Amino acid sequence: MLYFVGTPIGNLGDITLRALDTLKSVDFICAEDTRVTAGLLAHFEIKKPLVSYYEHNKLERGPQIIERLKNGENAALVTDAGMPGISDPGEHLAALCVENSIPYTVVPGPCAFVTAAVLSGLPSKEILFLGFFPENKKAQASFIERLENETATVCFYDSPHNVAKTLAQLSGVIPDRKIAVARELTKIHEEVFRGTVAEVAAFYKENKPRGEFVLVLEGVRGDAVKERKAEQDVAEAGRDAIYAKFAEKVDEAVADGMRRNEAIKYAGNLFGIGRNEAYKIYQSMRETDGDAEL
Repeated sequence: MLYFVGTPIGNLGDITLRALDTLKSVDFICAEDTRVTAGLLAHFEIKKPLVSYYEHNKLERGPQIIERLKNGENAALVTDAGMPGISDPGEHLAALCVENSIPYTVVPGPCAFVTAAVLSGLPSKEILFLGFFPENKKAQASFIERLENETATVCFYDSPHNVAKTLAQLSGVIPDRKIAVARELTKIHEEVFRGTVAEVAAFYKENKPRGEFVLVLEGVRGDAVKERKAEQDVAEAGRDAIYAKFAEKVDEAVADGMRRNEAIKYAGNLFGIGRNEAYKIYQSMRETDGDAEL
């Protein structure tokens, strides 16, 4: 049996009695950082063999752990802080257990993004957790675009050396959206800074970020969604009206004796529409009218 054991995210008093009993009873413990886990075990006077299991050795170490479990040993999986399997390599080990019919269970414990979501004061009926803010620039652009349109409250993690830059990027796109930035959760210096994205970005531009961060971002409000939809509808209506006039101009030129291909090019120039796009638009408009031949 493999036990996914939640451990404290800062305050050692948050560990559960069941978690302690489990850590005492297993044959070995798989740890993200054996040094961190060794300190936790020493605090509670638990002595167990530790196996290193983290992102960069999971493909090699995972099958080895599965083999030991197949041979009848019991193990616990812990992360440095919080719930293993949440935005960490524990998900890979869970998949291996399923694949190999190895029973596993969860010993619940603290989770940083859940704690931050409650502390944020933002709506919690719908919460979307997106893991860590990406490092790749292209992935960052996609991530921010998703945030721009997401209606649920979004939680994600970021590192202290990146969070100021992340907030600055968000401020350029959604400056007025509410956000709560939580740091050092459950520790002595726990802090939650709430405000608009622009306000929080300005604060961390002047104050060096320290500690571990969870960002909780307000989703797009219902009225904002309606306003955006109305704007899109107006834009689409205007575009369709221009396209209709363009098609009419093509038909007029053809009626005056111009070849249709030349008429499309001629009307496209009048309306500032490129040649290839003009052909596509005219075909689309006349397909709607039941005359698709060019």
